[in-house]
Amino acid sequence: MTLFFVVWRSINMFLDSFTLRRAGRFSLLTVPLLLSASVSAEGVQLEQDTLVVTGRQLSADSEQRDSYAPGASTTATSLPLSIKDTPQAVSVITHQQIKDQGLVSSGDILHRAPGVSMTRSDSNRFNYSARGYAISTYQFDGLMTPIQGYWNFGDTDWDSAIYDRIEVVRGATGLLTGAGDPSASVNFIRKKPLPDFAARLSGDIGRWDKRRLMADVSTPLGDSGQTAARFVAVRDSQDTHVDKMEHDKETYYGVINSQLTPATDVSLGVEYQHNQTDGAGGGFPMFYADGSLTDFDRSAANNTDWSRFYNETTRAFIDVNHFLDNGWRLRGAYSHDDGQYGLTYLFRGGFPDRNTSEGMSAYFANYQGERSRQDLHFTAEGPYELFGREHEAAFGWVRTQDDLDMRLAAPAGAAPGIGGYFDGKGDPVAEPEWGAHASVDDSSLVQSGAYAVTRLSLADRLHLIAGVRLSDWELDQVYFGDHRQYSYSNELTPYAGLVYDFDDRFSGYVSYTELFQTQNVRSTDGSLLDPITGRNYEIGLKASLAEELDLNLAVFRSEQDGLGEAIPGQIVNGRPDTQAYRATEGATVEGFEAELVGRLAPGWNLNASYTLASPKSAEGDRMNASHPRQQAKLFTSYQFADDWRALRMGGGVRWQSEIYRDTRGPAGTTRVSQGSYAVVDLMARYEFSPDLSAQLNLNNLFDKEYYDQVGFYSQGWWGAPRSLRLSLSYDF
Repeated sequence: MTLFFVVWRSINMFLDSFTLRRAGRFSLLTVPLLLSASVSAEGVQLEQDTLVVTGRQLSADSEQRDSYAPGASTTATSLPLSIKDTPQAVSVITHQQIKDQGLVSSGDILHRAPGVSMTRSDSNRFNYSARGYAISTYQFDGLMTPIQGYWNFGDTDWDSAIYDRIEVVRGATGLLTGAGDPSASVNFIRKKPLPDFAARLSGDIGRWDKRRLMADVSTPLGDSGQTAARFVAVRDSQDTHVDKMEHDKETYYGVINSQLTPATDVSLGVEYQHNQTDGAGGGFPMFYADGSLTDFDRSAANNTDWSRFYNETTRAFIDVNHFLDNGWRLRGAYSHDDGQYGLTYLFRGGFPDRNTSEGMSAYFANYQGERSRQDLHFTAEGPYELFGREHEAAFGWVRTQDDLDMRLAAPAGAAPGIGGYFDGKGDPVAEPEWGAHASVDDSSLVQSGAYAVTRLSLADRLHLIAGVRLSDWELDQVYFGDHRQYSYSNELTPYAGLVYDFDDRFSGYVSYTELFQTQNVRSTDGSLLDPITGRNYEIGLKASLAEELDLNLAVFRSEQDGLGEAIPGQIVNGRPDTQAYRATEGATVEGFEAELVGRLAPGWNLNASYTLASPKSAEGDRMNASHPRQQAKLFTSYQFADDWRALRMGGGVRWQSEIYRDTRGPAGTTRVSQGSYAVVDLMARYEFSPDLSAQLNLNNLFDKEYYDQVGFYSQGWWGAPRSLRLSLSYDF
């Protein structure tokens, strides 16, 4: 570890992807997971230096390809399967699509992922949903990581510059995560060191004083080629369309990969992130005191000059892979996070008088917090023979521990007056003198589980993937002075999927898994709701229409008991900023998904998807209506040929159906909604030389007005207006 920190501090930038070199022939299963191999449909042989892979062609990372076509994925089952061989719906946002759309954060990427919808709670908290329910399962390089849904430590807001791609498996993935979440599991795949020296420097400018600078360097260390490193550094700042609000982000990432022996590979890495928002706050009030809807412009805000939010996270990780002569791979991975959190703000609740602008309530808060998290993962996977056929198996054990201490300070003495709220702006308010901080959430969450999965070759065209996981979950928490302990032991999560290859291009599948999902929502008395239980079913068809063009269709159904549903107008006792929930029985989600992704023709990439997800209560009422039932997303780009080869142009559209929320209004519970809408984006990139290029991204071409949030604490938030960004990149 000492060598890593010396290099990191001396170079002060960060690095990417290294191709393992070792003699001999071995199967796909012996390729390191950390290389995140991408597999094409063709069976060919690839030889690079002394690395020889038979059976399928591999590409180390999606950034080494200019395609939207996905490769192999281990996010669903821990086995390195092609998308076609995985009995679930899997989508991959590749490096090329991230680059074309100019996506600068992991949240931006998720928002563009097929089947994923986004809504916000306030200036810094975003909620992502798939198949009707919130996504709460995340992985980093396949290592499951718990996410604090209420306290925002930036887990889903990392800069996109450190990722090669993001994989989204929709449906339950309890086999790897222990949480049989019926929405989706998201796997962030980090960049790795490249085989040869490469460096890129890029700068962005855009609307709202957008300024961004990124440096990315990858280099071998020494002459042997057995060790390589990559460093990435990013500074990103901008004002926003919201009055008084601006963001400032700083991200650093470094990784070293070394081949210690011909059979052992190790990666060491560190990530650092600091996010700062000045002018942080909630949304604007959606009602006047007389019950009529407000009609503020898109700069409307509910903040102050002194309100601020920050999170600071440092994550160090080590990933070791060892390859046995029989084709098996052993992996051990460890990650340690330290996080700091701060939020100082005034929350204005209630409803302003249309004429006097008075009447809103005030909640002053100064939060500070610390988090320490450790993730440990051991796996073994490889081939075996049984009854004259070759099969694959994987075994794993995962443990995560998340320790959190959140503290709150209130004003010392009388709080300042907040004046009025008129035309989407609040009167200036002085920052109060703060009293001493007292703990409000002191918790320790420990999750562990062991799993086993096998892919049985029942016949040449028929494969069964079956697995089981045994999980433990324990929370010890003092929440606003109330000590509570929750634990669940020996929870069994079975998984089964059957894949049939009709021919080399078409396959069909069915899959089933049971659900066990803890939930971080509370009843009116402040107690956590019991875990969700249920079942998830899926049937689908996958087709390779061309060498790099895939069609995926899926029909799904999940059944859930104990699901938390927000109680309109109700808060947790004594907590004006915490929504209260109740458990529901017999909730179901039924839906359909279609995705066409890949290369339509040389230079022409496409990612198109349609999703229908209908979550309903036992009584047949719509649930989770703050997320759309239907979505359609399309983005395509084309690189011209011959004399126009330097030019790439593209565009896309994002459409979603109506969303609404039953929220508290002046006259009681009132429904507020955002009708269906579409947003159109365009891009163009021109390469002046092999090293220098410029790119324009025009988002929200027609300047569509829409709500990003409706009715959360009776407030709203406008989506971003039209914006233009220019990027310049130089490759060394």
